Amino acid sequence: MQKFDKGAVMRMAWAIYRKRWVGARPANEAARRKSFGQCLKSAWMTVKYQAAEAVKTVQQRAADRIQELTAELMRVDARPWRVGIGTDRAEILTQIAFMERSA
Repeated sequence: MQKFDKGAVMRMAWAIYRKRWVGARPANEAARRKSFGQCLKSAWMTVKYQAAEAVKTVQQRAADRIQELTAELMRVDARPWRVGIGTDRAEILTQIAFMERSA
């Protein structure tokens, strides 16, 4: 099992907590605990995501980027008919072709 720096996770959680509650604080003790618990959960999720991203290979990153570009292409195609999509669509298709060649 991978080891994480728990001190860094706790510092990140406190930073998130402070950023979330700038100028105000939760009303009572239960709300403070629940709020900090959510910040701690968010910090752990962030650290685990960063660790997973660090392990990915170049091919996996390229595949992820192609998937993101394909989703963006579908969003472009779903625009209203009065909105011009030609240049955006061509740019995305060029990026997809480049990523497929490099992968």
